[in-house]
Amino acid sequence: MNMLANFAHRFFEEDRASVLIETAFVAPALVGLTLGGVEAGAMYARQTQLQQIASNSMEIVLTSAPTTELEGAATLNQVRAYAAEASGLTATTSSEPAVGQVAVYKRYRCGNNSARQATYGCSNESQSISTFVVIYLRTSYSPVWTNYGIGQDFEFNVKRSVQIG
Repeated sequence: MNMLANFAHRFFEEDRASVLIETAFVAPALVGLTLGGVEAGAMYARQTQLQQIASNSMEIVLTSAPTTELEGAATLNQVRAYAAEASGLTATTSSEPAVGQVAVYKRYRCGNNSARQATYGCSNESQSISTFVVIYLRTSYSPVWTNYGIGQDFEFNVKRSVQIG
């Protein structure tokens, strides 16, 4: 009993033990903050990469300046292939890509109407028709903490459009 009392007295009187206890309390929070910072940086980098791919795709559309339907279709295929390869996503021709896909498609606008439509043509034939190319990249990112049941995946939706006619 005397030995136990002696140990307890040394444990509570010694200052060196307090550093160990404080470190045990603070270390998990520091590790969590560091891990969170690394994951936030990775998410920011992925978002920046997707935005850069969308910008480069828009530049391809603008520099090719397709004037015929055949040239337009070839440009869409070229941009779709570039965006898919650069982003590591799967190319699709759908206007609503699933997570993990990139879509490149046309939309049309009649006159000053803010809404865009999928089909060419206006009900009022006197209105001008504007043609747009839409680049839509959709993917998700799984932070490491989702492996432990904390939080959920982040979804990235990068959508850009450029007027070509």
